[in-house]
Amino acid sequence: MRQVISINGVSVVTTDENNSVVNVQFLPDDEFTPVLEKSSKVSGQLQLMRNGTFDFVPSKPRQRAKSTLLRKAAHGRLSATRDEAYQLTLKLYKREGLEVKETMLREAVELISNIKF
Repeated sequence: MRQVISINGVSVVTTDENNSVVNVQFLPDDEFTPVLEKSSKVSGQLQLMRNGTFDFVPSKPRQRAKSTLLRKAAHGRLSATRDEAYQLTLKLYKREGLEVKETMLREAVELISNIKF
């Protein structure tokens, strides 16, 4: 259930020499009355609008991996996903100077050997 809470007070915005916002404070008129019974921690973007009001847009929660690690290698991993699939991930950086085909083939074989499917 959504709820709109109105708090009377003054906002203080501190900016640097480039007019970038450095700090935002809200000083309520009645500082002794709790506004919310339960605290929350939400990340998002706070915007100061032209009319002096603030707009807050919460960020979407980060998506967690939907896989279970089965085996790990120097440059990759073999995982079982929640949608009942197997996922093989290999990543080699060019700066490592490795023979790409040979290294990927060797590590893929290492990852899938000795796994009971």
